[in-house]
Amino acid sequence: MKICIDCQKDVSGMRAVRIKEDRIIGFIRKVKTAMKIAKGNELYVCEDDLPKHLERRKSFEKTMVIFTVLAAIIVLLLLVTILLSGRIELWTVASAILIGVLLLLFSLVFKYVPAVENTEPVQVSGGLPAKKKRRKKKRGE
Repeated sequence: MKICIDCQKDVSGMRAVRIKEDRIIGFIRKVKTAMKIAKGNELYVCEDDLPKHLERRKSFEKTMVIFTVLAAIIVLLLLVTILLSGRIELWTVASAILIGVLLLLFSLVFKYVPAVENTEPVQVSGGLPAKKKRRKKKRGE
């Protein structure tokens, strides 16, 4: 089924923009498949929701830049304080790096907005894709 990720409506026969299949969406699909709750939808943004979606995507990108810089500053400050204390241990260095990574992951999880393939909506064809039938082999083939 072809679904708009913003309004959750079927976009078959409407004008829409396809969502890029990135690593995050791939990871979500794998988790859902493992949990056996995957629906196998194709993700789109309908023409009505596109301006709002593009604005949210731009905000997400700015947030990721800010959080990346913030995480880098925090990690550097922690590493500098570790060096200045004179007690350099693997655990403390790993903890500083882990704090930075967790900060980035939290910002990603709570603010993620997927990218679109292009900004010009196109007509989405309706219907489900036809499944290929397997031909049964007869005995002796």
